[in-house]
Amino acid sequence: MSFKSKIDFCGLANGTTILLKSHAEGRANTIVTCENDEGDTVDVTKVGQVMDPSNDYALKGDLTNFEIVLGKVNTVNLGTTQAPDNHYFVLKEVSIGTSNSGEVSISAQAEEVASADEDRTYTITIASLKCRNKAQVLNGLFSMSGTNVHLQSASYTFSVNVNHTTVDGARVTFDVYGGSIVAAVEAKQAGSTPPTITPGSDGVTVVTNDPDESRPDSDYATVSAEITKYLTADPET
Repeated sequence: MSFKSKIDFCGLANGTTILLKSHAEGRANTIVTCENDEGDTVDVTKVGQVMDPSNDYALKGDLTNFEIVLGKVNTVNLGTTQAPDNHYFVLKEVSIGTSNSGEVSISAQAEEVASADEDRTYTITIASLKCRNKAQVLNGLFSMSGTNVHLQSASYTFSVNVNHTTVDGARVTFDVYGGSIVAAVEAKQAGSTPPTITPGSDGVTVVTNDPDESRPDSDYATVSAEITKYLTADPET
């Protein structure tokens, strides 16, 4: 069986430890309508089509000092070598999921922009990400204490906001701002003391959702929490 080739719109695959699994183009139209005095649509115009694509990746090996550069623009030729059709995609979000019962998941989202000109970026270096079934604490974003408390999963969302300027519905300039990392944590409590979640001391990091305990009828108590680290943009060159 032969599958169609995938496109790395988000630019994270390196061919060795991070392999491209799939892509979704995310094509969308902007439609504006005119209504009559009774609210019925009497005219419609399509003012722009964009691609806001996403990618899924497979982790094949351990990562050390892996860089995520939010706001970085990836140029993709959707034409041919003889007739190139370049499109530009800014990396908006990367999600990494770790669990004690499943493989590491990596996905990313991008937004189409008007050019390859980068204005502001946010670089996050992940010191270590193991390729195994293991709920992992990345970059010391949080610590957890308690009697017989066991981390079940920790998922991380690295993101920025993207602001577009449009003319006649077409995107002409962009900027990014508000970088953050959000960690969603789940733990099981076998002992009597519930866990304490402590945010890391690096930068502006806070427990945005305090530990929330759930006690099912016939299972161990589970605790979920959310930790947010607010990022500062890279120095502008």
